[in-house]
Amino acid sequence: MRKIILDVDTGTDDAIAIMCAIQSAELEVVGICTVNGNRGISYTTENTLRLLEYLGREEIPVYKGACLPMVSTLPAWRRPEVPYGGKPFREMEIHGDYLELPPSKNKKAEDIDAVSWYIKTLTTAKEKLTIVPVGPLTNLALALRVRPEIVDNIEEIVIMGAAYAHGNKTAAAEFNWWCDPEAAKIVMDCGAKITVIPLDATHKACVKGSEADVIESLGTKACIAAADMIKQRIRGYSTFQPMGDDMAPVHDALAVLYLIDKGVCEDVRPMYVDVDFGGGASDGMSIVDVDKRYYDKEPNCEFAFSANREKFVKLLTEKLSAR
Repeated sequence: MRKIILDVDTGTDDAIAIMCAIQSAELEVVGICTVNGNRGISYTTENTLRLLEYLGREEIPVYKGACLPMVSTLPAWRRPEVPYGGKPFREMEIHGDYLELPPSKNKKAEDIDAVSWYIKTLTTAKEKLTIVPVGPLTNLALALRVRPEIVDNIEEIVIMGAAYAHGNKTAAAEFNWWCDPEAAKIVMDCGAKITVIPLDATHKACVKGSEADVIESLGTKACIAAADMIKQRIRGYSTFQPMGDDMAPVHDALAVLYLIDKGVCEDVRPMYVDVDFGGGASDGMSIVDVDKRYYDKEPNCEFAFSANREKFVKLLTEKLSAR
């Protein structure tokens, strides 16, 4: 069984990723760290707590993490809308402030913050851990800045983030890396084994409304909640980024399911990937050296350029319906 740490900014796709992870016999979730991203830290933490309580998995610890990116919000002009939450913008339609689940009553975040817990856990772990960040990389980057040697206890970092062909926050940048590009740069250069699951792959692994109906019909609490979230995502994407054929991506779940079956991703290649954090029009852009222009740069990750939609939906359905 592979031991993993999830690092989330829990909106709808994070929630589905969490459900896939905790319902997979192949994975043991040793902790969940929350971070500012899709929403501010109070929202992402509460969403994570209410999801675990809804599923009856209160034993999994939650560690509240960074409430802001490392530095991108310091100039008032650079990220004026961060942190998100409590104000309208287009992604409200795919996330909302809170998951449509009962508020948490008993489940609370742990007393130690996510960054301190990373350091404590990764310096004392008796076996290597896999980290799956599906939000901005702030927590892990801060931990690596304080104790870079923790990389020795990381088996792999599987990141949902970045984009080669197109962004989703700007024409150049994917949201997670746009939100905290300095953190992305630190993590990409840390020396760990890294796999990047970018938008290029997640947009090839969309889920259809009819498939959400099938998932819902299977009747587990995870299936019912996930189906509602997928339908919410389809409605939201139809307003500003239609995927066609009544479907939408569930980005973060692809990173989790890749740990179980690498076949859900396709055209996975070793790449050197850099990050623009200059503050201009390409701020947060993932610079993927497909043409090997930087001849002195060795690959720093495996980069998934595509995905197998049918395998993804099949595995997603299987994990959500596990009892």
